[in-house]
Amino acid sequence: MKLFLTSRLLSAAGIAHGFSLRSGGVSSGPFSSLNLSASVGDDEAAVRENHELLRAAAGLTGRIATAHQVHGDRVVDARMQEIFPPTAAQEPGADAVLALADGAVGVRVADCVPILVRAGAAAAAVHAGWRGTRLQIAGRAIRALQHAAGADPARMLAAIGPCIGRCCYEVSQDLAATFRALFGPEAADDPAGNPKPHLDLRYCVEQSLLRAGVPRERIEQVEGCTSCDSGAFFSHRRDKGRTGRHLAFIEIRDL
Repeated sequence: MKLFLTSRLLSAAGIAHGFSLRSGGVSSGPFSSLNLSASVGDDEAAVRENHELLRAAAGLTGRIATAHQVHGDRVVDARMQEIFPPTAAQEPGADAVLALADGAVGVRVADCVPILVRAGAAAAAVHAGWRGTRLQIAGRAIRALQHAAGADPARMLAAIGPCIGRCCYEVSQDLAATFRALFGPEAADDPAGNPKPHLDLRYCVEQSLLRAGVPRERIEQVEGCTSCDSGAFFSHRRDKGRTGRHLAFIEIRDL
């Protein structure tokens, strides 16, 4: 049974990575079955076993470093050392984790956008909900890789993973207007003519990566709407908050 999806670009470059699916684990109930978060009410022993199953399936050699995610724009390394401070006050935590040495980093999602980036001998895992996307956390992660690893954005590879699609992501008229002002009219439906506009987080994240210097041909959209496909994905919005979490991960190896 497949436990995770992969990016064609990252796979072709020989990079260990993945966007986990909800099947193939041992959790039950609303967390069935490959829930990878112990903070949503699931049995902790089941979550630990799920992590072991994922690591074995992916061939990972150690733990996956993650951060407490706060829907902000702070960037840290795998030791939780700050690379870039946030642009505004936010609670302790981070939404982008860099691998600057051997090891794996990851982010947890259940509708938000996971982004995996390879930059030479470094990598990043990024979590972007609407707040982080508005703060352009994906672009800040690219600049952090430039700063911390001397990486050239023109040579980076980025994969945008399964998330809630425009098809399912209804937002307020004010939020739609904000994102259209930030990313252009393709970011969301025009609220002037639509009382229930929909937002395209994938498009906005891609625009952040492009603005940071990653070429379009080096960005891949790994398909999947987490809200539409209940068999493959957890969805915080669809499941009204009572659901599991996916893990998007990427590993740096000393070859």
